[in-house]
Amino acid sequence: MKSLENRTVEPLTQERLEELWKELVERNGDDEKFVALLSGKEVELKNNNLFFIKVPNFYFDSLFREYQNRILGFLRESTGNDSLQFRVNVVAERVEHKAYMPREKFDELYKVNPAILSLRKLFPDIDF
Repeated sequence: MKSLENRTVEPLTQERLEELWKELVERNGDDEKFVALLSGKEVELKNNNLFFIKVPNFYFDSLFREYQNRILGFLRESTGNDSLQFRVNVVAERVEHKAYMPREKFDELYKVNPAILSLRKLFPDIDF
C-alpha cells in the first residue's frame, strides 16, 4: 500500500505536460511503434487531472488504448498525481475535393462566378 499522506502532487501545466511527453518518447526510444505513435501528437491540458491527445483518425484511438497503462503510469509517477487521465480527440482534416468531370468543373466555376450560368445559356450547344 502506498502512503498518500507523504506524497507531493506536482501541479501540472501545459509546458510541464509537453516536457513529460517528450521525456516519455526519449525514454522509450527502443520501442519504435510506441515512439511513432507518440511523436508529433499534440497534447492539450484541460485541467489539472485531464489532458487531450489530438490524433488524425480513429485508428490512433485504439492504439492509445493499448498503451494507456504505460503512458499514464509514467505521467502519474512523474507528477505524483494518481488521478491523471487522458482522452483521445480525433481531429479529422478536411480533404479538398478536386473537380475532374465536366459537370463538377462547371459547378466549381459557378461557385466562384455565378455569371457563368448566363454564358452557358448563350451557348447551349457547348457541353459544359
